[in-house]
Amino acid sequence: MTPDGTAMSWRSLLMLGLSAGLVPCPAALVLLLGAIAFGNPISGLLLVVSFSLGLASVLAGLGLLLVSAKRVFKQVPMPRFRAMQWLPLASAVGITVIGLGISTRSIMQLI
Repeated sequence: MTPDGTAMSWRSLLMLGLSAGLVPCPAALVLLLGAIAFGNPISGLLLVVSFSLGLASVLAGLGLLLVSAKRVFKQVPMPRFRAMQWLPLASAVGITVIGLGISTRSIMQLI
């Protein structure tokens, strides 16, 4: 379902995966800049294109898999655990603590 409540089609899901794979990411930028630094920008560009197409195909495939598995998940009874509503918050706190730890360690190495 989209945010406005309409059903998501296979075509729009495929386009979402393809567009997400074409968005530049830091790893692709580092790869391209490294190839330019070594004097071979064409191979860097080819690697970035293959990197982006691979990411797009994985995202589209996972999205299609989840859409097709929707029927299975509707049939599985899900008990309501109170702890489940706190899971996103716990995940965010965990990632923040890990990030602060890595940042603190990096700052301590500079001093």
